[in-house]
Amino acid sequence: MTRKCLLIFILIFQLTGMYSQNGRILIVGGGAEKNGVNSWSTPAYKWAGEGKRVAIIGISTGSLAPYFKQQCGAAFAKEFAVSNRESANSQSIYDTLITYQTIFFRGGDQYDYYNYYKDTKLIDAVKFVYSNGGTIGGTSAGMHILSSVVYTAKNGSAYPDECIEDPNNKYITLAEDFLDFVPGHLFDTHFAERGRFGRLVGFLANYRLNNGKDIIGLGMDDLTCMTIDGNGLGTVYGTGCANLYFPVGNFSQNSKKLLADSIKIVQLLQGCKYDFKTGETETDNLTRVINTSQLAENGNYTVLASGNKSLGNNIELLDDLLNNTGNKSDAVLILTGEISLAASYKDKLLLSGASTVEVRSIDHNAGTDPGLKQLINSSQKIVLLSNSTTGFIQFLKTENGITLKNKLSNPGMISAFIGDDSRFAGKTVIENFYTEYAGYYAQLTFETGLGLLKNSVIMPNTYFNSIMYENSATAIPYVVSKDTLRYGIWLTDHNYMKFTQSDGKNYIYSYGKAPVMILRNDGGKTGFSSQTSSGSTSSKPRMIAGFDELYLTLTDNTKPYFMGITEPSSILPGDGPQVKVIPNPVNDFFSISWPDDFFNYKIFTLDGRMILKGEAFTGKSIDISSFAKGMYLVEISDKNNLKPSMVKIIKE
Repeated sequence: MTRKCLLIFILIFQLTGMYSQNGRILIVGGGAEKNGVNSWSTPAYKWAGEGKRVAIIGISTGSLAPYFKQQCGAAFAKEFAVSNRESANSQSIYDTLITYQTIFFRGGDQYDYYNYYKDTKLIDAVKFVYSNGGTIGGTSAGMHILSSVVYTAKNGSAYPDECIEDPNNKYITLAEDFLDFVPGHLFDTHFAERGRFGRLVGFLANYRLNNGKDIIGLGMDDLTCMTIDGNGLGTVYGTGCANLYFPVGNFSQNSKKLLADSIKIVQLLQGCKYDFKTGETETDNLTRVINTSQLAENGNYTVLASGNKSLGNNIELLDDLLNNTGNKSDAVLILTGEISLAASYKDKLLLSGASTVEVRSIDHNAGTDPGLKQLINSSQKIVLLSNSTTGFIQFLKTENGITLKNKLSNPGMISAFIGDDSRFAGKTVIENFYTEYAGYYAQLTFETGLGLLKNSVIMPNTYFNSIMYENSATAIPYVVSKDTLRYGIWLTDHNYMKFTQSDGKNYIYSYGKAPVMILRNDGGKTGFSSQTSSGSTSSKPRMIAGFDELYLTLTDNTKPYFMGITEPSSILPGDGPQVKVIPNPVNDFFSISWPDDFFNYKIFTLDGRMILKGEAFTGKSIDISSFAKGMYLVEISDKNNLKPSMVKIIKE
């Protein structure tokens, strides 16, 4: 193209651009593009490139140009290798790129892009195309550089476990001086595949702690993308989620580890929309509505659970079990599938001052062994260590298994679940999560746990190794949706949790180098991924769930996490009068028998929210016809609010 023709082309482009909307954006979480009109990538890439001249930029060239032309209908597509600042700042690259309507950044190393392209004519050309109604896109590293706050990876990749253990670690390098097409947002990619939810929280905390203000995080799953039109409306395509993280509470640190009061999470599946200007979402295709308002953890016992089975990682837990929970003289029983490891635990407990420690194997004889039954009944503390899921679930169906389940749920009982056995304390047990791509290929399996935390699912060893990051990251929200649970709990090899009671309420306290991450599901709309990478219906979609609202908290012992009110039988004040509810269960009305003429009453949900209060007298009807079916707590006190009593009612 001659210089004169180029100037004419630029003039026409500028004149037509004056009347166009702002530019458009395509952001892609990474992963190989797939051929076919129904693949995860083709509809969005076609939106960006059909009928357009498409420039693909990277440090090296690849095979995206043929894909844009052959699959997405681009009028023309060309790869550009721009591998140094001199090339990026040349007039020729500027003059060439402004003749394109779509500019797309390949994957690679985003620090190369940031370092080589910042404040160059290449970036000037990108801004020119965008401001004249063109489309700017990027995948993986190319997506990272399109947010207003960029994770530059200057010092190498930041791993999620490092980010929750220290949000100011040297690998979190953020910058705000590259592009500003999406104000107030920070992008992360390969989100599910690499378990980066902990990393994104670390990024948001780092920005708040160092800048005193908040940004919104957007983590895009691999094989997932979003088109953003000129009005800022984004639409999701692909096999996973666009994960939006909105900080709504405080960030702080205990020593170095990150604590987060509350982060609102929205997980958008294909077809969902997000308005980048208003923050509003459209989730019409999340068709399942669930109600968790009556779900809480109200057991009256203590449960310790760790994320890893090695003895070295559980010294603090054993000290807590021995010295801070129950009595040091309590008899301890270790039930195990690995006798040699259990022996080392026994030795450690005895050396630390335990009076009695017994070790028994859960094998084919354990279910009917009368000696084991006696040990279960006589032990004040029971430890479960290195048991296989299949063996343990089968054991629970035996006579001794039933005895164990009943024993562990007795008021005041103390149990400790080590490493993978931590899963058994929840309602649902996730199995096969160490298998590479198990979540991607829909190969995760599930069993019913002990239900000591009857509305929760627990994931140990969250960051054990990279091949299972997706399984550990996505299985929790998937099960929370599938089984209508209230809580999902992530443990790592650097922490443990303690579920226990204080003042009639149940809390999780957590200890160690890393915070415990707790996901809360308050109910609402949810759904499951239905798009496969190729679009074929013969293969199963990924085990990924979408939600219109979740809340994530990072907690430790300095900020215990409230889980519900303790079972009423265990919190009736000793000096309060006896209360009788007539009838119970209740349909719409009930009355209370109380020694005094008048009394005050308060009605609570099991998670501690007061939903009704008033004054009454013996025999007066109290109307709860508007209440949802479920269990509630009623607190009764005299007119001076002294000598309260509490009783449980069931609304039918």
